[in-house]
Amino acid sequence: MSEPRSEPLYVPALPARWSALAAYDKLTPDVRAVVAPLWTVPPRVDPRAALDRIARVQRGRPAWVDTRHVEREPGFPCHGAVRPPLRPVTGIERAIGEQAARAEAARAVGTGLGIRVRQNSHDRVRPSGGERTAEALCRLLERIAFARCPLDLLIDLGAVDEDQGADHTALRVLNVLAPLHPWRTVVLLAGAFPRTCPETYGPPLAETCRADRLLPELLRHTGGGPGPRPVHGDYGAHDAASADRVSDTGEDPFRGALRYTAEQAFLIGEVPAESGHHLRVRALAREIVASPCFRGAEYSEGDRWLRACADGRGLPGTGHPDVWICAGHSQHLTHVARELRRHS
Repeated sequence: MSEPRSEPLYVPALPARWSALAAYDKLTPDVRAVVAPLWTVPPRVDPRAALDRIARVQRGRPAWVDTRHVEREPGFPCHGAVRPPLRPVTGIERAIGEQAARAEAARAVGTGLGIRVRQNSHDRVRPSGGERTAEALCRLLERIAFARCPLDLLIDLGAVDEDQGADHTALRVLNVLAPLHPWRTVVLLAGAFPRTCPETYGPPLAETCRADRLLPELLRHTGGGPGPRPVHGDYGAHDAASADRVSDTGEDPFRGALRYTAEQAFLIGEVPAESGHHLRVRALAREIVASPCFRGAEYSEGDRWLRACADGRGLPGTGHPDVWICAGHSQHLTHVARELRRHS
């Protein structure tokens, strides 16, 4: 079994829902050894139950936990919300009292504090946006200095595509924010999975470009300065706003889909919410499995599920959207982690 690394190679930002928790829990030891998630507890979720589930799947490995959506919920535990080796998270846009509370929690548990800097689209394209972000980050650093704990910089670029110049944006943000503090870890999060179906949707599978694939190569050639080399992060096999929504099923316009992470693109097959949808699911699974992008049933739990679904094994109804998202996360996390490890 692989021993856990002191610092991760890959930081996926994942919602603390069953689909992502189960996918992470079933990762093979070689993958878990290099992955440290940034878990976000979604809105309207029981915070105690979510924190317990995160601690259970982490099995004593470090990870960051962002509780911004539930910190004002009646069941949120003011003290001891995040237990070692988990790391609490705050951000520059949050209320001063909440920033102080997360810093106090970090000081109490002794695991350090993550500072998540979320870049909106306006800040990414305007030079003044970076300056305002840096000023806000400096004020936060002064405000939480009392905690005297290790700090991790989690730069969250949100959704990116090739037209936005994700690589240039990443370099610009890193150059502005990384020198502001002797960070323990610097993570750059960016994602390319679409929020809605691609316009060029073709039956039965569509392809959408993976802009996130550009960032690991960029990060390999950064560093050399006094700080740590930046770590690659994304949002798994989902869009960047997944953890900020109440649900990824139900009334979501992109209610259910099979998804597969290829080298250059995401393969996406939408499943309509109608009777007989299991026939569509199996047809999509067969096309993914027949694609030259498919890595084989032994590659990950998600690949194994796709093979079984394509072959007609498993539940007659082929599951539901959470099952499909879980399979997508499983193969995506495995593929990205192994690629990063191969090039490290």
